[in-house]
Amino acid sequence: MTTCIAAPDRPATPSASAPITLRVFGRDELVAGLERWKQLEAALDSASLASSYDWTAAWLAHYADLIPSQIVVAERGTETVGTCLITEGVGRRVGPFPLRSRHIGTAGEPDNDSSYVEYNRLLVAPDGRDEFVAALIDMVAGDARWDRFDLDGFAEEDLAPFLSRLPGAECRRRESPCFDLAEVREAGVEPITRLGKSTRASIRRTLRKYGDLDIEWAETPEQARDIFSELVTLHQARWEAENEPGAFGSHRFRGFIDELITRLHPSGRIVLFRVRHEGETVGALLLLVDRNRLLDYLSGFAPFEKKPSPGVITHFLCMNAALERGFDAYDFLVGEKRHKRNLSTSFNQLVWASWQRPCLKNRAIRALRDVKRTVRAWKNRRGSEGGATE
Repeated sequence: MTTCIAAPDRPATPSASAPITLRVFGRDELVAGLERWKQLEAALDSASLASSYDWTAAWLAHYADLIPSQIVVAERGTETVGTCLITEGVGRRVGPFPLRSRHIGTAGEPDNDSSYVEYNRLLVAPDGRDEFVAALIDMVAGDARWDRFDLDGFAEEDLAPFLSRLPGAECRRRESPCFDLAEVREAGVEPITRLGKSTRASIRRTLRKYGDLDIEWAETPEQARDIFSELVTLHQARWEAENEPGAFGSHRFRGFIDELITRLHPSGRIVLFRVRHEGETVGALLLLVDRNRLLDYLSGFAPFEKKPSPGVITHFLCMNAALERGFDAYDFLVGEKRHKRNLSTSFNQLVWASWQRPCLKNRAIRALRDVKRTVRAWKNRRGSEGGATE
């Protein structure tokens, strides 16, 4: 059933003659909610990927049977001004305690099925953002069936309206290294000139060692599928060699990516890139296009013993191709891989924020964490004291 929720009274603003009302599209009405989403995206001419109709529709097609989801549409009179997805986390625990969580955006999956959303955000008209955020928080707060409210992978500026209304929220900030292609283009120099001295020398030395390399930026659906197939093989081989399932160990995630390629590649909002040497693949990349920035989402590389520096070389050549094609930035997303630091010139902050409802379970969880911290500090102190006396 579609429900309407009026936002609490707030002072009128020059841009808002009527208060925002929230319309909720439940599990059986997601198609209708997505249609409203599609219309709003077209009206706002939005280029943000994680809040796009296609990203959300593809995610729901593969996760909605696992993750309870609602589409929330913000209306001002007859006008649609914003929309977002609200999901219920599945399979979450903190120690011995099951955790009931609520999330905004395509999040809440079990770890082995996660799509790892980054640059998460609302789809909303700029003059309605703050009121939409306030109404969303009021709506979520009015539901007593959750323990923790999570905001996953938001940029600082997109999270700020939430944090100002969620006092005491815990924030985990992570750096997303990136290379500023727009600056290089404006300066009229090559990307390699902006890298560190040792990185420049290493790249030049490795490129000389390779000699001729074949570079492929998929232009057709057939090319995209061929590169993706090889990416999956290389990615899985690496992780399975370390006794890990790899991203494509999840049939849901594999299906989600398959559908994203179908939806996004024809319009250039997803990139499949490959580097080959003497008929063998050095590396394959799948990158998302978000507001004219390339996001390094998935990759597969040849083993180091077969091809030297496969990750660095593949990304470096893709960065150069991206520069030629007019992109403004090459973002490596979060993670501690060495090539991300070596090939970046700056970084953005992404934030995972959690707000816990004041309740007995959360007080017990906090007490358990305090005990663990105390024990850990005591062990560390004893260890350092013991080392000093030996």
